[in-house]
Amino acid sequence: MNEKSKVALVRCESYDDFVVEDAMKRGLELIGGMASFIRSGEKIVLKPNILVGDHPDKAISPHPMVFKAAAESAKTVTSHLTYGDSPGFGRPVGQLMKAQYCQIANDLNIPLADFENGQEVHFQDSPFIKQFVLANGVLEANGLISLSKFKTHSLTRITGPIKNQFGCIPGTLKAEFHIKLPNALDFARMLVCLNLYIRPRLYIVDGIIAMEGNGPRAGNPVHMNVLMFSKDPIALEAVMCRMIALNPDFVPTIKPGQDWGLGTAQMQDIELVGDPLEPFINNNFNVVRAPVKPVTDTT
Repeated sequence: MNEKSKVALVRCESYDDFVVEDAMKRGLELIGGMASFIRSGEKIVLKPNILVGDHPDKAISPHPMVFKAAAESAKTVTSHLTYGDSPGFGRPVGQLMKAQYCQIANDLNIPLADFENGQEVHFQDSPFIKQFVLANGVLEANGLISLSKFKTHSLTRITGPIKNQFGCIPGTLKAEFHIKLPNALDFARMLVCLNLYIRPRLYIVDGIIAMEGNGPRAGNPVHMNVLMFSKDPIALEAVMCRMIALNPDFVPTIKPGQDWGLGTAQMQDIELVGDPLEPFINNNFNVVRAPVKPVTDTT
């Protein structure tokens, strides 16, 4: 009998430092504790999703207090922490500063990893994309902790734990994938391959204040009051769908992710721990409830 994928849901209704810290501790304990994902002495990179640096109230990126709580938890296991992202706009340090991460990282003595330069890696066993250029900061680490935001996305319906690793590709190389893979389904398959290669140790989703509507940048903040934790990003996305009454079949990362062994979307194979799912469900969440078109018309 296969072990079920565990997803922890923890109610958290504000970004108060101590409230988030307590919710982070509880969520991690529910799935085995930080020491079950990273080991003492390992080099671990914390990877928040910084599409563009903006005030935390815009709900574009994981809130800096969520980053702080995750970093403090990781520091109880290993002192070799770095952090970073290659945002969609501008240089990493400037966008991270605008998003209010740099001062927290400085206070915790966590250096910025190199997300501007990278090296080509080959993924011969990949079911689709067989090479990537990954940021040096990712390649120099033993493992990665993924911190994403609970958001809508105009092309892929939602964006969160799987899409976050796209920021491991440095600079303008990300734009090349958008050109090479204009079909949203192929782009989603690429993201699954990227996660299969990187294999983040742990995925944390900030849904305390989520984004609905015209995400991933121009949507509206909405209270979902939840932090989510799992080592299975497909299970996380499936539970996110349940929360907003979205058919998981409409999210193009889910089927290839399940088919290729990244995780499971079947609720009978997911063990929910922590707070019950039902109070988090928002049937009025503003998201496109329709399938992604399989082919993009480029004529």
